[in-house]
Amino acid sequence: MSADANSAFGDALSGKRSRRLRHDDRGDSPGSLSQDYQPVEDSTAPSQSHDTSKRGRILATSTTNAQVAPLTTGTDWFDQSTLAPSPLEIWLQSVQQQLSRTFADQVTPVRLASHISVLLVATIILVLSNVDIPDLNFSFRLFPNSALLGTSSSDLSSQLNSLLARSNGAFPGNESLQRAAVPFTTVHVEPTPEVAEIQLYTVQPGDTVLGIAEKFGLKPESVQWANPGLEANADLIRPGDSLAILPINGALHTITSGDSLMSIANQYKVTVEDIVGYAGNNLTDANTKLTVAAKLVIPNGVKPFINQQAVAYSGGAVPATAKIGGGNFIWPASGSINQRYWGGHGGIDLGAWTGAPVKAADGGYVALATGGWNAGYGNHVIIDHGNGFVTLYAHLNSIFVKQGESVAAGQQIGSVGNTGNSTGPHLHFEIRYQGVPRNPLNYLP
Repeated sequence: MSADANSAFGDALSGKRSRRLRHDDRGDSPGSLSQDYQPVEDSTAPSQSHDTSKRGRILATSTTNAQVAPLTTGTDWFDQSTLAPSPLEIWLQSVQQQLSRTFADQVTPVRLASHISVLLVATIILVLSNVDIPDLNFSFRLFPNSALLGTSSSDLSSQLNSLLARSNGAFPGNESLQRAAVPFTTVHVEPTPEVAEIQLYTVQPGDTVLGIAEKFGLKPESVQWANPGLEANADLIRPGDSLAILPINGALHTITSGDSLMSIANQYKVTVEDIVGYAGNNLTDANTKLTVAAKLVIPNGVKPFINQQAVAYSGGAVPATAKIGGGNFIWPASGSINQRYWGGHGGIDLGAWTGAPVKAADGGYVALATGGWNAGYGNHVIIDHGNGFVTLYAHLNSIFVKQGESVAAGQQIGSVGNTGNSTGPHLHFEIRYQGVPRNPLNYLP
């Protein structure tokens, strides 16, 4: 290397002392130097000041075969070794480092996968929200047996009514009436007259005429008018009794001597064509001869109600200390309404557990408190409220008051029971005004 080259290189580095190149600081390619070379002092130089003639030169190590790397000029080498990286290189290097740190963390891939899953679910929901799904409506009545419960609809209704009669959803600590929820709604489909026949139904525990009628989609009067034993009192049913169930609303008539289609039609307020037109009667025309003791279904036929046999009391002298009711009635018991007021039932039935408290619906005095059969009412209490209203509490298990005793509204007078003509524990409650039964639901809050 010439003296001029060494001088230029020394000036470019602004070095004022001699430098020695170690054997491992030289690059592998000719004309270049490793960027991490270390300048060292000349060990062979004396302790006094260095000779100025040696400045700007690169000395080899003591190794005999060490050679000086060839250089073009010192300025070129300096420019190449100190060139700053471009912004793009810096950005790419930072991205590479960030990706390395990201995927080195084991939690991040799981978090990333969860985010992708959320986005995928959101996309599916958005797509499905714009798709019109057909409305598939079908009735379980198309099946002979319930595919879900494995029982017929009539058996299912009987089981539900029996369950309600046993439990009744009553809570002794709750003073307000709790109506039982109906888990199933039965939609009645009118049977085809050509194939429908009169059915026989066996009364189950907890049954009422109203409940039985609802099972078959009929009016309670149709059940009552198809069974002569219920015409005087629709409550006179017991578990195990067999009842005739008509295929349609109406009445059932048993032909007697002297009957004609015209007289029968007038009795039930229908036309002869209505009777002849019902295929189940097997009548060809209006002149068909009637057979005594045969039965005819009278479509939409009606019969006059027979006055129910009701418990009455003589009244007697009103005690001087008797309370007079305020005319505002409260619920006498908590429970489900098993049977409401209708033409054949002069009160409401509140299903509850045996022993549930029964309270006076309004203030007054006890006109009657007695036990026994009592025309099917069983153990019952009658309270005269002194303002024309009288209330009756029937089928009691226990009676806590006596005749002539004054009671206040809400005072316990007995407990729910199953005495008299009853298919399950309940309270039969009546409100009468001037001796005429009234619908209690019109007076209770």
